Amino acid sequence: MHLYVTAALAVILAGAFALRWWTWRPLVKRRAVVQLDDGTSFEGAVMSRRGPLLVMTDVTARVPGGEQRIDGTVVLERPRVVFVQVI
Repeated sequence: MHLYVTAALAVILAGAFALRWWTWRPLVKRRAVVQLDDGTSFEGAVMSRRGPLLVMTDVTARVPGGEQRIDGTVVLERPRVVFVQVI
């Protein structure tokens, strides 16, 4: 009986991990608009996701009152992301 409970728990954890991975995986190597909880938005190419981070390149940052082109790489904290729109 203990073996069945352990196996069931392992399957549930693997499913939860796969769901979390799949939620962000379709974004990689795509252009997207990412809005943060403070109202700032970023438009650019999502290059990777590393743990709690989202790495973007070719980014334009939009804040109330204007926008700014950013050279290099931008790293965003995924917990601060409100929504993502793939372009």
